[in-house]
Amino acid sequence: MIDAIARTIGKDPGGYLGVEGRDDVAKVPAKGKAVVFKVDMLVEGTDVPRGMGFRRAARKAVAMCVSDFAAKGVRPDSFMASVGLKRGVTQEEVEQLGRGFRDAQDEWGVKMVGGDTNEAEELVIDCAMIGFADRIVARRGARPGDLLVVSGLFGLPPAGLRIVAGGAVASDRFRRKAMRSVLEPSPNLAAGLALGGYLTSAMDSSDGLARSIYTLARDSRVGFELDVLPAAEGVGSFAKRNRLSLERLVMVGGEEYVIVGTVSPKVFPVALKAAVDAGGELHAIGRADGEVGRVRLSDGGGSRPVRDEGWTHLG
Repeated sequence: MIDAIARTIGKDPGGYLGVEGRDDVAKVPAKGKAVVFKVDMLVEGTDVPRGMGFRRAARKAVAMCVSDFAAKGVRPDSFMASVGLKRGVTQEEVEQLGRGFRDAQDEWGVKMVGGDTNEAEELVIDCAMIGFADRIVARRGARPGDLLVVSGLFGLPPAGLRIVAGGAVASDRFRRKAMRSVLEPSPNLAAGLALGGYLTSAMDSSDGLARSIYTLARDSRVGFELDVLPAAEGVGSFAKRNRLSLERLVMVGGEEYVIVGTVSPKVFPVALKAAVDAGGELHAIGRADGEVGRVRLSDGGGSRPVRDEGWTHLG
C-alpha cells in the first residue's frame, strides 16, 4: 500500500524526507531547523488488548509516536489527537482519555495542543506529533562493519499478549512484568536523544525485530549477521513452559518500542555510556555486512536465514 502511494506521489522535494523516503517520520525544511512530523493511528480492534482501558489507550497512542521520535534522536515538542468514539461513550471514559493524554505529557514532556472528535464504530485515536531538529537518524546509513544494536531486550510484550489472550501460563512475577509491558509501553525517549549523535541508522521495533532489521538492511543496502538472540529475562522459561518458539517470541513478536539501529564499533563504548547515563541500555547483537538484504542468525557452528516476518495486529 505504501509503495503504491509512493510511486504515485513521486520523488520528495529537495530538503524533504517524505513519502518517497518511507521513514518513520517526515522532515520539512524550515529556517534554522527541520520540522519533524509523525502520525500514528491506534484502533481499538487491532491495538487495544483486553484490560487496557481508555486511559492507557490514550497514553499508548502518544507512546507510539514518541517511540519513533526516540529512534530518530529527535525531541518531540507537541501533539494533536483526532479521537473517534462509539455512540454511548460515557463522560467518565472521555475523562479517562484526558488522563491518559496528561500521563503522556508528564512522562515525555510533550504538550497536547489540540485535536478533533467524531463518531466511530470503535475507539480510534490518531495522534500527530511535531518536533524540531538539526538532523535525524534515517533508516538508510548503515555501513558494512557497523554493529547492529538494540536499546532493550525482547519477548515480554508477545508473552504478555499470549497471557491476555488466555491459555499461556506464567509465574506471578513474570505475568506482572509481561502484562505491564503490554498495557503500559514505555519508549525511552531520553536514551534515544542520547544515542542520536552516534547511530548511523535506526528505527523503532514496534513491527517486530526481524521486520525492523530487514527494513534497515534494504534501506541501507547492507545485510546483517546476528550472533545474539536478545531475549528479556524470563522469556526463555516462559517459551519452554508454554511450548513456544523463543526465537519467534523475540524476532517476530512486535509491540516492543525499542530502538533498532547501527553504530560504528569505534564509538560503541561511548554510545553505550550515553545510553546508560540516560537511564537506558544498549546491546550489540550482530554486525552489518555487504550481503545486501540478507539477515542471518548464528547458532553454534553455522548460521541460518532469519525470515522476514513482523507483528500481526490483534485483529
